[in-house]
Amino acid sequence: MRLLMLGPPGSGKGTHGVRLAKELGVEHVSSGDVLRATIATDTPLGRKLAGVVARGDLVDDDLLFDLMIPIAVRAMRQTGGFVADGFPRTLAQAQRAYRELGIDRDLKFHAVVSLDVPDDVLIRRLLDRASAQGRPDDTLDVIQHRLAVYNDETRPLIDYYRGRGILLTVDADRPIDDVYAQIKDLLGLSR
Repeated sequence: MRLLMLGPPGSGKGTHGVRLAKELGVEHVSSGDVLRATIATDTPLGRKLAGVVARGDLVDDDLLFDLMIPIAVRAMRQTGGFVADGFPRTLAQAQRAYRELGIDRDLKFHAVVSLDVPDDVLIRRLLDRASAQGRPDDTLDVIQHRLAVYNDETRPLIDYYRGRGILLTVDADRPIDDVYAQIKDLLGLSR
């Protein structure tokens, strides 16, 4: 199974993506994890990405494709599927991924799980995460910028995937286990 977890920062994409990947026996492919690992290398590329992430901006499409596609292809070869989190993140990326990869490499998503959470809840979650994890991209100014970027750049994916007939929308402003149970139900994994 190939899934995309879609939602604003703090919606639970990573939390539920990791659980789903484990349950399905596939890899969790997270753009955030890949970017943080690249930043940790302290190379020129890592330093460049650190600035982009610290501002809450999106990484250039070509660079993100160069980082993410080999991981998705490897996951497909090893386990036959993956749960993607944070890629594609824009309509242009989704269209490019479908055009360049969907048919030739059979990387099309079976389903896209859209996690819906009010902005005030997201801000609280991200500020709590900043306290717990010390993430530099979780300051109030950066959080507000990231939410604006999500609304401008990523939210159009909801209609794109709805039009493809693969969008599953989940109210993620509930306890984690309740959200996960609904995701499993929608994916037909509860039976």
